[in-house]
Amino acid sequence: MEKNDFKKLARDVYFKPNMEFSGVSGSEAMRNAIKEALHGEYTIYSWNKYKQDVFQLISVAIDAVLPTLLTNQFDQFADVRTVALGDKPIFEVQDPRQIRVGRVAAGANDMRRQTITGMHFTIETEWYGAAVYAEFDQFMAGDIDWNELVNRVAQAFVRHVEEKISDGIDKAYTMLGASDKIDGVATIDGLVQLAQRISVKSGRQVAVYGTKAALSKIAEMAGTPMFSGAMKDELNQNGYLGTVRGLKLIEIPQAFKVNTDKFAVADDKVIILPEGEKIVGVVVEGASRTIEPEYSTRNDLQMGFETQEKLGVSVLQMKVYGMAKVA
Repeated sequence: MEKNDFKKLARDVYFKPNMEFSGVSGSEAMRNAIKEALHGEYTIYSWNKYKQDVFQLISVAIDAVLPTLLTNQFDQFADVRTVALGDKPIFEVQDPRQIRVGRVAAGANDMRRQTITGMHFTIETEWYGAAVYAEFDQFMAGDIDWNELVNRVAQAFVRHVEEKISDGIDKAYTMLGASDKIDGVATIDGLVQLAQRISVKSGRQVAVYGTKAALSKIAEMAGTPMFSGAMKDELNQNGYLGTVRGLKLIEIPQAFKVNTDKFAVADDKVIILPEGEKIVGVVVEGASRTIEPEYSTRNDLQMGFETQEKLGVSVLQMKVYGMAKVA
């Protein structure tokens, strides 16, 4: 199978799990492509001889789905860029200061000018790796679900980015100016006032972003006894209201930190963002690379691979936004 065909297959299998390819299931089609790379044999000898070809297919499959996963997960507040190895994308931040209108003295045309300025940022990237393994008996029986292995690795990188974003937002709260955040637990009046400030400062409408748990607390602030029957139904159905006191509320998906039962995204803060504004930059630099990890030389007949991605995540501090604690 050609590289581009396998890339399309991997993308289709991930996002359309029930699809068929040439009369077989997507998972079976991927298994057949792996077998083809192994020259038709599931043996320890074919694996040792052709595993680099399999590693390349794994990298192709992960590169096919990871950018879309990251964009789908974070598109509301993160600018996700996928670039070639060595490229450094430029993130631009416009100067939020408004142009002043001043009086011009008659016959003088004397007026102070304001330079239109902005800021430019690049985000440093580093290599990160995620590894999985399977038993050789599964491999030789042709029972490995290659699609599942690829999915697990891709999701691992998504969770890693989630944690990086959450850590960055927590740090951003401490670095915000006092007028752009609410210290202590917010009230509904304080939240409305802060949203108004960010709206005026940016010249755009704003929305409030947070996890379901964080957004539910805003409804509590507003006082549920005052809600209409329709609002109570919406709250019961979704866990939060789509609009409170004229503020649009948008949910940020929650996730667990890797191999823990702790949430990756803080439930005690909300972000107030102008429409279309993205305060986080995410860079996926170059193609992934898949290698055989050192532990695969162990003698318990396990086969494994480690996929590495060059990633960078940063909160763009010069953006116009606000934050508030809700618990």
